[in-house]
Amino acid sequence: MAEKKPEDIMAEYLLKGGKMLAKECKTCGSPLFEYRGKTFCVVCAEKSAESERTPAPAAATPPATAAPRPAGSAEAGIEGAIASLCARVEDEQDERRCLTLMEAVRTGAEALRMLRQP
Repeated sequence: MAEKKPEDIMAEYLLKGGKMLAKECKTCGSPLFEYRGKTFCVVCAEKSAESERTPAPAAATPPATAAPRPAGSAEAGIEGAIASLCARVEDEQDERRCLTLMEAVRTGAEALRMLRQP
């Protein structure tokens, strides 16, 4: 299975209701997230989980899906995160961090687009 891109991982957590914070991971430079009461780097956590995964048995039951969240609350959270990231991009001097922030903005915009599709 192909490795997920950091922006795809962050988009998944935004859609799950995670909150992107104005702090960055000291390991990979991605924004930290607050999710289910914990603050962590979703990119590092996902990559660590990927390396520990083993193929599921063929007869495994499909995972349960979470109840859908109201679109308005998710949209508002993503819009707030995008605005915060844009403000950080303007002040960022490090090119790598700037690129990471801009990728996160793009991911948030893509998440909004998906939420708003009919």
